[in-house]
Amino acid sequence: MDMSQYLSVFVDEAKENLQGLNDAILKLESDPSSQDAINEIFRLMHTLKGSSATMGFSKMSKVCHALENLLDKVRSGKQKVTEDLIDLLFSGIDMLNDTVENIENGGDDSELDVDEIMEEISKNSKAASTSSEPEKTEEAKEEPQGESTKNSAEKNEKNSEEVEKTESEEMEFTNDELEAVRDVAQKALNENLNVYKVVIHLVKDSVMKSARMYIIFHRIEESGGQIIHSVPPTEEIEKENFDTTVELVVITSMKIEEFQNLISNVSEVEKVIIKPFDLKENNGISEEDKTKKAEEKKNPSQVKSKAASKVTDSAKRRAKLTQSVRVDVEKLDTLMNLMAELVISRSRIEETLKKYKIKEIDESLSQLGRITLDLQSIVMKIRMIPVSFVFDRFPRMVRDLSKKLNKKINFVIRGEDTELDRTVADEIGEPLVHMIRNAIDHGIESEKERIGAGKPPTGTVTLSARQEGDSVIIEVDDDGRGFNKEKIIKKALEKGIIQEYEVASLTPEEIFNLTFEPGFSTNDNPTEVSGRGVGMDVVKKTIESLNGNVYLESVEGKGTKVIIKLPLTLSIIQALLIEVEKNVYAIPISAIDSTLSIEQKDIKDVEGRKTVLIRGEIVPVIDLREIFNSEVKNEKADLVVTKYKEKKYGFIVDRLLGQQDIVIKALGKLFKDVKEFSGGAILGNGSIALIIDVPSLIQKALSR
Repeated sequence: MDMSQYLSVFVDEAKENLQGLNDAILKLESDPSSQDAINEIFRLMHTLKGSSATMGFSKMSKVCHALENLLDKVRSGKQKVTEDLIDLLFSGIDMLNDTVENIENGGDDSELDVDEIMEEISKNSKAASTSSEPEKTEEAKEEPQGESTKNSAEKNEKNSEEVEKTESEEMEFTNDELEAVRDVAQKALNENLNVYKVVIHLVKDSVMKSARMYIIFHRIEESGGQIIHSVPPTEEIEKENFDTTVELVVITSMKIEEFQNLISNVSEVEKVIIKPFDLKENNGISEEDKTKKAEEKKNPSQVKSKAASKVTDSAKRRAKLTQSVRVDVEKLDTLMNLMAELVISRSRIEETLKKYKIKEIDESLSQLGRITLDLQSIVMKIRMIPVSFVFDRFPRMVRDLSKKLNKKINFVIRGEDTELDRTVADEIGEPLVHMIRNAIDHGIESEKERIGAGKPPTGTVTLSARQEGDSVIIEVDDDGRGFNKEKIIKKALEKGIIQEYEVASLTPEEIFNLTFEPGFSTNDNPTEVSGRGVGMDVVKKTIESLNGNVYLESVEGKGTKVIIKLPLTLSIIQALLIEVEKNVYAIPISAIDSTLSIEQKDIKDVEGRKTVLIRGEIVPVIDLREIFNSEVKNEKADLVVTKYKEKKYGFIVDRLLGQQDIVIKALGKLFKDVKEFSGGAILGNGSIALIIDVPSLIQKALSR
């Protein structure tokens, strides 16, 4: 059977299982006595073994099986949880993870080199067996071989009897089910069709039981057969709420041998028993059931009520099963692009109606606007995923790094339920890797240093996320040594990043921002982990490509915090349209604090910078008319007050045009060095509005 159609499902589930294994092994490492962690690891490994075998990835299945055997010894108490065991489990997980990535990229598990890890697993297993195998008692040693053989024969005979008993048991029906099945079966027999009672036994350690039964059901229906009854019900089969046996009543035109072959060659099917369905059989109805049946004939309405209730319950169970579905990310991207085009089209319709002053369809247009807004909101929410999607990979990384660097690290994660656009989440992983590695390698001191500085021997690194308006704030905070400003300046001068004459005018913030320059590093001894000047510049470039911002706060001897501010979405945003010398620009609403009208006399000069007094607060202002080289300056203007790093800055503009949903379009490689604009948007009249990058524009203005 072609299993390629299930490949994407296998990859997704394998990734989830591997992440679950990482988490559970970390839990076991911190608490070796945790039976819950051991059981969870065993369950996930067993699931991964079965699914990889089902898909034909035999090497993967072999590694999983060997690790599962090792875990079984741990579960039974024959093997202790040691550091070597944990390292071995993680090595196996890493190999499996690499293999899954290869499969996702169109490969298979043929490149998986299992010999080394199999040898390690074998050594570990033998050591465990040698040290923990109980010595046989004298009675056991002296037991005659004949007695052992006799006991074995008796056991086999008992098992055989149990199998025969199971096979001879009749299928159970409720009264209304039996009547319905008999009625349908009789009609089928009248049409010269065959009606079989089918008992399917799956292998004992079958993992993907529901998938097996799905394949069987599909084959029966594809061959023209019809399943008119199943025990357990299909709802329970879908949820894998059954052991290894399923009973069916099937209508088919096939002969028994032909039908047997149809089902028997499905993988993991151990045995199939087929016999003609007997309309006269009692089929497990008890005397009590017979009495109930007589009562039901007297009260048919009660029967209908129960049947209706059963149908309703079944419908509810099915509804619950279909509450979530897997959707390809490309389909979500297509949906977002179509949504963006819809937003643009709506804006063009509005502009056209305003131009020709058509009032008759105002109500319809208003309704279209509401529907579009609701649809836009839903599309946005569909694309949102919790940042735990990214954060979950880091506990394992921190564990490995702390071990390699011989540092004790308390890694804390907060706000993992905060949601972020899928595209942003996919891109944020690499920057966070650099930031966390730097925090552990550069920031956290050695145990000896920390004790000498009066700190606890264990350093703390905190990864947190929270939502603020239309933005998500992600922070990596450590309680390490912090940055030394003089050392940063010295390194920047050595690298030629700044000149000597610039040093005196640098603010603390600007000094810290030097660490984001390409090639910058304060580490005098480069290590395998960090210190070669590669990392923080990558962080900045990636964040800026996502229309986000990154900045750093540090106190020497206390620690460092790297703060990332990202938009919730990259495609459609709400923006305020402004006009400067008849050119239209857009400012994201998320960056705006307030707006007001001002006159030229309201602008004051304080220490060489323009300011405006707003409700008793002095706010620095930036005249966009000067920034964009406007020749005309009106006496009256509008002020857009923006927020940047918890401070307020005002933008002086000619006119406010109003709020609008806009679709962000990239400016392209030709304008990659233009930092003042984060993109462009197509307006309703077909013109282009450049989207102002508030932080970059403020930084440029302050540096003038």
